[in-house]
Amino acid sequence: MGDRLERATIQALADDSLDGSDLISLSRHLNPKALSGSVVATRGAMMLAYAREHDGIGLTKSGALNREFLAWAVEAFDWPGYESVEVYAVNKVVDEIDYLPGWYLHEVMKRRKLMRKHKDRLLLSPAGRDALDRPGLVQAELFPETFKGRYLPSLDAAFMGDFDLYFGLLLWQVHSVTEGWASAREIFQASVIPDDAIHEMDGYPDAPIHGFHLRVLRFLTWFGLLEPAATDSRRFDADGYRYRATPLFDRFVHFHVAAGDGSDATN
Repeated sequence: MGDRLERATIQALADDSLDGSDLISLSRHLNPKALSGSVVATRGAMMLAYAREHDGIGLTKSGALNREFLAWAVEAFDWPGYESVEVYAVNKVVDEIDYLPGWYLHEVMKRRKLMRKHKDRLLLSPAGRDALDRPGLVQAELFPETFKGRYLPSLDAAFMGDFDLYFGLLLWQVHSVTEGWASAREIFQASVIPDDAIHEMDGYPDAPIHGFHLRVLRFLTWFGLLEPAATDSRRFDADGYRYRATPLFDRFVHFHVAAGDGSDATN
């Protein structure tokens, strides 16, 4: 696994809560230009602004985002992979379950307490008001909640991967292997520990790598930390799907680690 680290460092990275108290810190004050490649930061800020301008966001009886907001979001967000043409090609009207970006932002905003449910509306919390017009703060708040806050497993009835249990170490390895272009297979092999539950997925040989792509690589791309290579294929290809770290990775994530200490503990 990448650079050799002492066992204590490996454990500290694995256990890191991403709150800046240990080996990993996140920049909280990046400007909009630096974060232009993060759809989470930019569209998250747009969602907060919408809530400010509309006295919150309407919710259905089940507590989901209402169709009025979702119709706006599908057009306004222009989320890669969920552009309006693609969304409306399979849905005449859009409910939250049909639009993963809306579902995702709804969940992590509430979990991070940037927004709160009150009766039939989703309102800005004091923390959410503080984050208004500050995409750097949105980025830094939602990143830990996505990867350490048990959000990813909640996407499926079946638990797909224990990534949140050692995400700091995984992030270190992803950073190391994507200094140049690397395939999803190469990143998976370098970053995912051998006893992770993701290895138990079946269905076809590369199912675990596909699950890793959906749960980690896709979200790192949404945060603007990874750049995907252009591909014409909509079918997952563990070797054809390739990524490299963006300049934002180093500007946003800071590893306070003395690497290359000579230990072979990662082998």
